[in-house]
Amino acid sequence: MFRTTSTAPRKTVKSLVSAFAMTLALAGGAAVSNAAYAPAASAQSMSKAFTSVYNPVVEVLADETADVSTVAGQLPAVVAAASKPDEMFAAGNLLLIAGNRGQNPAWQRQGIELQLRSGKVPAESVGQFQWFLGNLAFQAEDYAAARTALMAAEEAGWTQDDPSELIAATYFESGDAQGGIDYIMAKAAERQASGGDVPERLLLQGLASAYRTDSTDAATQISLALVGAHPTAENWKNTLQVINALYPLEPQEQLDLLRLMRETGAMSNRVEFVRYIEAADPRIMSNEVNDVLNEGRSMGEFQSGEEYYTEVNNVVQARMASDRREADSIFAEAQADVSQALTAGDVLYSLDDFARAEQMYASAAQAGVNTQAALTRLGIAQVKQGKYAEAQQTLARVTGARSVVAKFWSAYAASKAG
Repeated sequence: MFRTTSTAPRKTVKSLVSAFAMTLALAGGAAVSNAAYAPAASAQSMSKAFTSVYNPVVEVLADETADVSTVAGQLPAVVAAASKPDEMFAAGNLLLIAGNRGQNPAWQRQGIELQLRSGKVPAESVGQFQWFLGNLAFQAEDYAAARTALMAAEEAGWTQDDPSELIAATYFESGDAQGGIDYIMAKAAERQASGGDVPERLLLQGLASAYRTDSTDAATQISLALVGAHPTAENWKNTLQVINALYPLEPQEQLDLLRLMRETGAMSNRVEFVRYIEAADPRIMSNEVNDVLNEGRSMGEFQSGEEYYTEVNNVVQARMASDRREADSIFAEAQADVSQALTAGDVLYSLDDFARAEQMYASAAQAGVNTQAALTRLGIAQVKQGKYAEAQQTLARVTGARSVVAKFWSAYAASKAG
């Protein structure tokens, strides 16, 4: 089930941090080293008080084999003496180099913060600097600071690495699951409104977090966004298994969700097959149960000689032929007595007679015979016939506990309609 893959977002975060560390090492070692090793070039814009503590450290670091720890005690004085923009930028640059050499994230972070505060970072590089800063803050588990920096990177136009996943992670890692979900849904709406693609990994990250926190409404929102933007078989499986696990549906409500899981290839374990069989009832929907039983056996969930399989198989084998023979009379009787329409629709549905099942469900809904079940199954029967627009209109009328099931069948109809 989806729980087994819910660690994916955390792995994504770690990979982003690792990639950042490598990039930072390259950038710090090459792009900023010249400024740190040429104090005289900018001495005119620096005070004597600053250069007196700054230059001795630079002289040590000019030797790339020098032990950074030998100047560790001098770095606070360099920072304290930096008051002018050029001094702050130089001090930050020095800390960044020392941090890279000594593999000290705290120095790296402080160095970038000083450089940004100086106002001397070129406009085209601000986004990258904020991205680096956000990663370092995230590593330090300072999630609020990380979020601020990463959002600033976005605002500055940093696009090389999509900051949205890490921004969402700052909410989840700090225990604010709803904040993370709200952010993801807002980001999805923003991307859709601009005609862009909604990041699949971002939505999966939100779905995993909604599942971990038992957030049913959030799981529904994110799931619908995920299968709407990326209706792959794997995403249908992930979303429907989460919904099936989170929602306390009654057996007949769950049956219609399991039907969608079967339709999309999302059924994957014995428990789901058994629940499907029990809710469908081999005595009423024998032909449908027979198909489900055989699918479960082909997947290794049932064995031909086991007691449960044998018991169910005996019932369906005894009922299948008579259900097919009696289909016409069941249909006629329900036309004469609408109170039988829902049951007749179920039998016809199990026979893949979706057109007549649609008629029966429509009659039941119109007569108020278990209206919400009738409307749900009317929509499903329409989907099975390729009447996708009609199905969406029907399913939009479903309310109450069944509404979540109807929403996903409607989303499926929309995906099939293209």
